Amino acid sequence: MNGTSQPLPTREEIAEREIGHTDISRGTARLLIVAFVLMLATPPIAQLAYELCLEPQAAADRMPPSSLQFFARLPIVANAYGAANGGSIRKLLVANSQLLRNIDEYEHQLEERSLLTRLFLGPTREVLAKYGGAGSDQAEIGRDGWLFFRPDIEYVTGPGFLEPHVLSHRASSGSQQAAPLQPDPRLAIIQFHQQLAARGIRLIILPTPGKPSIYPEQLSRRADGNSVPLQNRSFERFKQEMLEAGVLVFDAATVLAEAKRDSANPPLFLRTDTHWTPAGVQIVAKRLREFIDRESPLPKKEPVDYHPRPVDVTSLGDIAVMLRLPSNQSLFPRETATIRQIELPDQQMWQPDASGDVLLLGDSFTNIYSLADLNWGSAAGLAEQLSFQLQRPVDRLAQNDGGAYAVRQSLIQELARGHDRLAGKQIVIWQFAARELASGDWKLLTMPAASTDASPSTDVPATAGDLVVQGIVRAAAGAPRPGTVPYREAVTGIHLVDVKAIQGSIAEREVIVYCWGLKQNQTTNAARLTSGQNVTLRLIPWERVKNRFERFNRIELDDPDFHLVQLPVYWGEEISSVP
Repeated sequence: MNGTSQPLPTREEIAEREIGHTDISRGTARLLIVAFVLMLATPPIAQLAYELCLEPQAAADRMPPSSLQFFARLPIVANAYGAANGGSIRKLLVANSQLLRNIDEYEHQLEERSLLTRLFLGPTREVLAKYGGAGSDQAEIGRDGWLFFRPDIEYVTGPGFLEPHVLSHRASSGSQQAAPLQPDPRLAIIQFHQQLAARGIRLIILPTPGKPSIYPEQLSRRADGNSVPLQNRSFERFKQEMLEAGVLVFDAATVLAEAKRDSANPPLFLRTDTHWTPAGVQIVAKRLREFIDRESPLPKKEPVDYHPRPVDVTSLGDIAVMLRLPSNQSLFPRETATIRQIELPDQQMWQPDASGDVLLLGDSFTNIYSLADLNWGSAAGLAEQLSFQLQRPVDRLAQNDGGAYAVRQSLIQELARGHDRLAGKQIVIWQFAARELASGDWKLLTMPAASTDASPSTDVPATAGDLVVQGIVRAAAGAPRPGTVPYREAVTGIHLVDVKAIQGSIAEREVIVYCWGLKQNQTTNAARLTSGQNVTLRLIPWERVKNRFERFNRIELDDPDFHLVQLPVYWGEEISSVP
C-alpha cells in the first residue's frame, strides 16, 4: 500500500451505479412479466367473453365482437375502390376516405361497447361531478343543481358568428369524412324568405335563446343576472340585416328576459334540461300572437274554442342524461313541470291542421311538450300554445335538432313528393335554437314549384304481406355519437338498391329506408351501415308510421338535386348486416 486512500464516491456516483445496475431475482422477474402480460390481456379477454357469452344483444344482432369489427369491414374498402369512377389515384382517394370512416367508426364502437366503460364511466363521472363539479364534453355543471349545454355557452361567449374569419374558418372545416358546411345564416334565411314571398307567404324567424342567455348567474357567480339577455356579439347585426331584407324577427330572448324580471313568473328554463319551462313556452306564444297581430295580421276567422288542461309531468332533463351518470344517481333529481295541454271542444287532444293558414317550422323547442317520447308530455308545445292564443288551427312541421336546415329540408322534400304543406298559408314561423346561428349548417335549398294537384296522393308503396327484404346499401346517413347531442333518439336514412323480397312481395328494386340510428342513447346497427353492405330488414311503408317518427331528429341522405325523393320510402326494423 502506498498510504494513500481512494476518495469516497459522491452521492451522485452512488445513485448512478445503483440506477444503472439493479439486481432482481429470476422469480421476481418472471412474476413481473406475467403480471404485465395479464394487465394487457385481461381487458380484451374480458371484453370478448362478455360479448360472446354474456351479452345477448350482440348475439341477437349477429354482430362480430367489437375487436374484430375493423377487419370485418375491410371488404367494404375494397368495394369502394372497385366502384369508384376515374383512374387509380381517384380510386385510392375514395378507398382512403372509406378507410378513414371505418377507423372512426371502429374507435367509436370500441368505446361504446366497452365493458370497462359500462362498469366505470357512470360511477367515475358521478364522483367527478359531486366533488369536482366536472361535467362532460357537452354538459356543464352550474350552480344550485343547474346544468347547461356547452354549445349554448359557446354561442354566448364565442366570437361573432358573422365575423369574416369565423365564417371562413367554418366554411373550410370539412374533411374527407364530412363535406364543408354553409356557415352564413343570412344566405339561407333570405333565400327562404324570397321563396315564400314568391308564393305570397310572410316569414317570421324565431331564434330561441339557450339557458345561458337568460340565466347566466346560475352558471357563474360573476355573471350579472339582471343584464340579460346575453347574446352573441353578432346577433344585433344579424337582426338588423334581417329586418332590412324584409324578414320579420321575433326576438324571444328579449321577451324571456323581460318575463324573468317579473318576480311573479316561475323559472323559464328547466334546471337539468336545455329547454324552456311550460311557463316560458306560454309567455312566448302569447307575445308571438301579439307580434303577429301587429306586424302581419291574419284574416278574420271563426275562433276555435280550445280548452287548456293543466297536467303535472315529471322527468329527467336531457343534459342530465348526457352526463351518463348511474341510473340511481341523486345529484340531479327529476323535475316536475305543469304543462298546459290544449284540447278541442270535444275533449280530443290538439293536432296540427294542414288547412291552417299558419305553419310552424321548429326544432326540439317546439317539440319539447308535444312529442311524448321526449318524456315531457304531449299536446302542450309551442304550436299548441300558439294555436290557443290565435284561436285558430295551426299546421306544424318540427324535427329535433333540425333548426338550421333539417326541418326546412323536410318541408322541401314534402313539396317535391307532391304534398304541398304551403298551400293556403299566410305565415310561416321558423323557430330554431339561437346557437344554430353560430354552429349550424345553413344549407341553401332549392324549393320545387308549387303542386297543381289540390289533393296530393297519400298512396303507400305496393307491398304484400309481412315484408322482409334483402338489399345492398348504396348510401347511409349514419348517426351522432351518444352523449354528444341533447336527445336520446335519432332516425337515420338508408338508400337501398337491388332489393329482393324474402317474405311478402315488393315491386321496387330501389328504396329509401328510415331506421332508428340512435335509440335510448345507444347507437344502432343501422347507424353503422356503410356503402356496399348487404342488409336484411323488415319494411313498413313510411306513410303508415310517419306521424309517429317524423318529428325525431332525422339524419338525411345527401340529395341536393332531389333525385331520391322520387323513390318509395319505408320504415325499417330488425336489421342485420353482412359485410
